[in-house]
Amino acid sequence: MDTETFTQARAAFDRHVAKFRDDAGTLPFALEAKFKHTGEVCEITEKIVAGEARFSPRDTLVFRLCSLFHDLSRFDQFAQFKTFLDRHSFDHGDRSAALIDELGLVPELPAEDRACIIDAVRVHNKFAIPADFPAAHLDAARMVRDADKLAILRLIIRFFTGDYSDPTIKLELPDTPGWTPSILETAMRGECVVYTDMKNVNDFKLGLFAWSSDINYPASAALALDEDLFGRIRATLPESDKIDVLLNSARIRLEALRGANANPSCRQNP
Repeated sequence: MDTETFTQARAAFDRHVAKFRDDAGTLPFALEAKFKHTGEVCEITEKIVAGEARFSPRDTLVFRLCSLFHDLSRFDQFAQFKTFLDRHSFDHGDRSAALIDELGLVPELPAEDRACIIDAVRVHNKFAIPADFPAAHLDAARMVRDADKLAILRLIIRFFTGDYSDPTIKLELPDTPGWTPSILETAMRGECVVYTDMKNVNDFKLGLFAWSSDINYPASAALALDEDLFGRIRATLPESDKIDVLLNSARIRLEALRGANANPSCRQNP
């Protein structure tokens, strides 16, 4: 049942994406990237779940569906606004959650499971999971946030190392020397950096280190460490003992999470 449900959901997702393909079946570059991103988030989710023995097959299905649908509205967003910046279009978490109902996706699921998926998708891109978020839906929200975050870090590394060129990645920040000291200090404390406080691309990179405080599952931390995601971001920054300390603090947080309880949530979409 679980495999069949996911297969049917994936087919429905693919049919939705097909609306944005041209007559030759090709997606615009930006949408093809989002299509691949969804697959990567699903794959990472499966890896995290495999490392977390406490989850049931039902949990696993819900988590996989959260990952499948988390960016459902990105295709409409780019088609309408030619951007993935929420502040210039719409909140893609809110809109993706609404589309699950509007498109009638996974109608065979129990109402509670569908509600969980919709809630998790809605908050996957938020600065933080709201304090009044349903406790029964927290595992799903944390899972999709972890998987999405790890996939985004991979993408950012590819972008800044020249392995991936995407004109839709618009930081709208100058690529100037140096960085803002307060940004580094905030990231060192593991606190989310507000995008509007960033003055250049280096500030953006430094802000990513705060994501080490927004990893919720030990298996997620293990993936980040095994792939040295933060070390690879650090390699794109200027030489500095202070930045080396920042990297070390991120690694210490992740190492501590191996086998430990989940950390508080913290995330924003630029």
